[in-house]
Amino acid sequence: GSSCPCPPPLVQSPLHQPGGGGWKERADPLPAMSDAALAKATSRKPKTRRGRQVLREREPQVNEGAKSALIMRGNKSSMDVLTLLRDLFSLRTPLATLFSRKHPEHPFEDVSKLESICKKLEHSLFAFGSSSKKRPFRLILGRLFDGKLLDMQEFGVENYKSISSFGTRMDASVGSKPLVLFQGSAFETDEKVKRVKSLLLDFFSGARPQKVMLQGLEQVIVCSTFEEAGGASSSGPADRPNPKIDVTRYRISFAKSGSRLPRVELEEVGPRLRLALDRTKEPERERWKQSIKVAKATKPKKEKSISHQKDMGKKRGQIHLGKQDFDQIHTVHHSKKLAKKLRADLGPQGGSEGGPAAADA
Repeated sequence: GSSCPCPPPLVQSPLHQPGGGGWKERADPLPAMSDAALAKATSRKPKTRRGRQVLREREPQVNEGAKSALIMRGNKSSMDVLTLLRDLFSLRTPLATLFSRKHPEHPFEDVSKLESICKKLEHSLFAFGSSSKKRPFRLILGRLFDGKLLDMQEFGVENYKSISSFGTRMDASVGSKPLVLFQGSAFETDEKVKRVKSLLLDFFSGARPQKVMLQGLEQVIVCSTFEEAGGASSSGPADRPNPKIDVTRYRISFAKSGSRLPRVELEEVGPRLRLALDRTKEPERERWKQSIKVAKATKPKKEKSISHQKDMGKKRGQIHLGKQDFDQIHTVHHSKKLAKKLRADLGPQGGSEGGPAAADA
């Protein structure tokens, strides 16, 4: 009847083997695939020559170009946040794109939208500014590798002063190469601050040309960190407070001096801000190794007996000489030595016939 608790009858499946001993579960028609295999299977192949060229340009290159940045404003952001984003955009122009409209993104919750926009615009860096009740003035800086997020750091911004508030009449030229200076022992000893240094250097350094003219050095960005009171205690790294980094920008001007080297003068032009490290997203170990890997084609070829100095970028050669016969070397005393040898060969008879004058001849 309908109240029978018996299970429903089994339905025969093509996987049933009558002589093999029972029923087997159906195999999954779509087995699990890795991200690389899934991207390769679902990617569309280009049909035109231009499409193939675009894909080749997006592939990893031996000599990559300058890194560009996407600067985006969050859904909730104050005017100070927008002003800071505009200042960062002016520092990185023309290697930046500014989205001044509000975007409802939360990078620490879902970064896929940022990844897709950066991939479309071919950006490998991004800066995201927003405000909230818990974090009224925050700035997120991140890097991408191969179109995916590599690492990301969130900072609380304090003591911010914009470029316009300095009121300088003359600023650095647009697109000029800035010098980036890091001062403070924490940049070499603290692992957190080391990661911050790497990210700030990528964001502020801009293009990296082979040669720079002295007149082209117009600005310097100084990043400073200081040990707080009680920072040298015996507490472990986990008990230390999050570090704070002061960022200041100066304009460089060269004045005449009494020597060949000019006198360097610095004038603060902004922006000025203090970054307090908050949340971080560390890179995966394998992806980090891939991102810092140097292609073999960029490494200089080994030359016999030639070494390269890393600090000064100069070559040093080593010359191997054979055994030197000093008797064959012509010196000031060479003629006198030959005259003495000639007198010894002639003996007393030759000396009596020609005399000293004949021997000297």
